[in-house]
Amino acid sequence: MTPLLSLCIVVRNAAGALTSTLASVERHILTLQALPAELVLVDGESTDGGFQLASDWAERHALPARLSRQRPSGIYPAMNQAWRLAGGEWLLFINAGDLLLDASPLAGALAAACASGEASIQCQPAIFFPGARRGLWTPGRRLACHQTLVYRRVLHERCGPYDERLSLCADTLFMQRIAPLGQALSPRLLAATEVSPANASRDPQRIGHDLAVIERLGLPIRPWPRQRWTLLLLRLERRLGFSVSVWLRWVLLRLQGSARQVPLA
Repeated sequence: MTPLLSLCIVVRNAAGALTSTLASVERHILTLQALPAELVLVDGESTDGGFQLASDWAERHALPARLSRQRPSGIYPAMNQAWRLAGGEWLLFINAGDLLLDASPLAGALAAACASGEASIQCQPAIFFPGARRGLWTPGRRLACHQTLVYRRVLHERCGPYDERLSLCADTLFMQRIAPLGQALSPRLLAATEVSPANASRDPQRIGHDLAVIERLGLPIRPWPRQRWTLLLLRLERRLGFSVSVWLRWVLLRLQGSARQVPLA
């Protein structure tokens, strides 16, 4: 049976994070099977046993899987390999460390989008701090997040692959390109992503690299509007080992009554 959805994961030397992600997928496996969905995983030649872990998981579960290993060359080359390998009409990327919180909105949202001709669906994300048992969610607040973006695979043929010249924000550029083609907004919570100073997405050196590429190429994105302050803050948080700015924002939103906690399992 041709899958409707390809759930894509890319990973390199993050077996612990991958274990958590696969466990979250397992909790919704009956819903995913009913779509039907498949698992697509691209491993960057991990040396920590991550690929074998994924292979063993796929053998134990009746969810079709396509697993691939390739020479490590970055997040976006791996994501490009994943969508090229995928057989589904729709794609969802939740990479190692992300958690699938609720797959139940997918069936209705995909059926509605197929009927209306929408090119993508943006659901709601949550965030969580390392070791937390609960995630933080701001219902109704629109956040562009690839962990909760479900989109038609054919969009890569129309809008191109993820830009491999970028280290961190090629997904932002791709989301900006596809948004005008028609996007449905879902109020439902779909996935959660960890926020930590150790994350690649909060690495000042990688951010500096992307800022230089964006300026040199004249790319129409501003993923970090207050660039100087962003870099200073992230360097400070790396020293502290905690994402203070995100925590303070969460506390403020909670006091305003516009945020809530959600269980991660």
